[in-house]
Amino acid sequence: MPTEEETRISDAAELQHVLTRYIDSYNGYHQAAEVVDSPSLKSAFLEIAERRKIIIEHVATLIVNEGEKPETDGSVEAAVHRWWIRVRAQMTDEELKAVLAECVRGETVLANTIQNALDHGQLDSTHAEILAEVSTELKAALETFKTALDH
Repeated sequence: MPTEEETRISDAAELQHVLTRYIDSYNGYHQAAEVVDSPSLKSAFLEIAERRKIIIEHVATLIVNEGEKPETDGSVEAAVHRWWIRVRAQMTDEELKAVLAECVRGETVLANTIQNALDHGQLDSTHAEILAEVSTELKAALETFKTALDH
C-alpha cells in the first residue's frame, strides 16, 4: 500500500498530466479559431477555450493544494499539432474539415488522458469526481466534432 506521501506525489503527477493536456487544448482551440472563416465555428472554438481555461485554473489550484508547483507550458506535441493546423489550413480548400479532424484528434488524446487518470491514477475521491465530470464534457464535445465531420 502506498504511503500518504507517495499517494500525494502520484495524485499531483496525474493532475499535472491532465493540466498539460488542458493547456494544449486551450491553445489549440485558440489556434483553430484563428484559421476558420466561419463566425459560428470561431465563436464555438473560443467558447470551448474559455471553458478549458476555467478547468486549467481549477486543476492548477488542485496541484498547488497537493504541495506542488503546476507547470503551465503545454507540450511540444501540441505545439506541433497547432503548427499542423496552420499548414493544413493553407494547403487545402477543405479548411473546415481539416480543422475539425485535428479537433477530433486533440479531443481524443485529451479524453484518453482523463480516462487513464481515472482508471490508473491514485486520485482521491474529490479529484476523481472532477475528472469524471470533465470526461463527460469531453465525450460530448468529441461527438459534436465527429458529427460535424460526417456532414
